[in-house]
Amino acid sequence: MDWLAPLALKQGFVLLRNWEYGFRNVTNIVRPINTPDDVKGLKLRTPPELQIQASMEALGATVQAIAFPELYLALSQKVVDGEENPIAVIYFNKLYEVQKHLALTRHIYNNMIHTMSVAAWGKLNAEQQAIFKEESTSAGELMRKLIAEQEEEQIKKIEASGMKVTRPNLAPFRALMGPAYERIAAYAGADNVKKFRQMAEQGRTG
Repeated sequence: MDWLAPLALKQGFVLLRNWEYGFRNVTNIVRPINTPDDVKGLKLRTPPELQIQASMEALGATVQAIAFPELYLALSQKVVDGEENPIAVIYFNKLYEVQKHLALTRHIYNNMIHTMSVAAWGKLNAEQQAIFKEESTSAGELMRKLIAEQEEEQIKKIEASGMKVTRPNLAPFRALMGPAYERIAAYAGADNVKKFRQMAEQGRTG
């Protein structure tokens, strides 16, 4: 947030807090995913977001953008082999009913950032701004706590439904992300991607 907030401010947004959404994971109806090779040739639905599409394509998947309200039907009719989403999305939308395999790939960290326009922020006095920041922080921390607490239980329920869950070694997947990083850098800037990757690596090992 310390890095991103000044960049957002130049674009007219005040960033209050990042809110948790969870890591994205891959499901499909064809085969279990234990290695990157298992992703090759799968037709996967993704939202129209470059970083997600690029990461799946770097693993050899074919991606297709399908509106989320149409996803369950598309999976049930085998328009695509699979999809990728946070565990809570997979669980609460009952995607396990139309998919056989869940791989805990954790390939994209998803969060939502609580924002306000600079113009609206400027209409608040200092006390009101402090309250907004405090409540946004509390909401973000609660979301993170709930996501972490509920995810393992949701995975157990997904397994109980008959879905097979794999927990692959993620290092070989990360090793193939070079082309995805290049595509993202062309869009978001090489320096920004380098900085973000450094922070991600510090978070992984710190």
